[in-house]
Amino acid sequence: MMELSLSVRLREGTKESHRLAEHSPFIRKFFEGSLSIEVYREFLLQMHYVYNALEDTQQLHSNHDVIGRIYFPSLFRSKALLHDLNYFYGNNSWEELQPHKATEIYVQRINTLSGEWIEGLIAHHYTRYLGDLSGGQVLKRTVAKAFKLPSNEGLVFYDFPQIDSHSQFKDKYRMLLDSMLVDETASQKIVDEANLAFTLNRDVFDSLIK
Repeated sequence: MMELSLSVRLREGTKESHRLAEHSPFIRKFFEGSLSIEVYREFLLQMHYVYNALEDTQQLHSNHDVIGRIYFPSLFRSKALLHDLNYFYGNNSWEELQPHKATEIYVQRINTLSGEWIEGLIAHHYTRYLGDLSGGQVLKRTVAKAFKLPSNEGLVFYDFPQIDSHSQFKDKYRMLLDSMLVDETASQKIVDEANLAFTLNRDVFDSLIK
């Protein structure tokens, strides 16, 4: 029997986690356009901490034989989040705010992998960035409509100006995943870690709905 590629393993092995995430109370409210601006900007703040950790570890391991293959600064969201946070808070007062406990746990997991199992970072990279590319434009329209935003103000998080075609980029990304030198055992561990990543994301989402 032919072994499944890593990209297929990730897609098939996280279907249930993906479904649970889509049906979380926060995501339902997001798509309904019923989040308050206070909750939405709090969401951006939690993402700021998550992406800082993700991108710091990527830069640290950019030359790694495995995770280095999907080192794409064009995906980075940190600077975009700074722009949107300043827009929604009106200034940089958000810099004084602390992350939620669920966010701290998420960030700690990313940092632990960076020190103990670098290949595990693939799971978190895949879960966040492929989600951004796949659903980001729908979320962008939802946010713009919900908060009646002018032009592109407050929506930079959803823009990838250096990526011309999201679909072509995702195809390339999956091809790179499949070219990684990881055996079947490691592949399954990465899938398990991706399911954990979905759980950590849901925990952050749940912390936003009081």
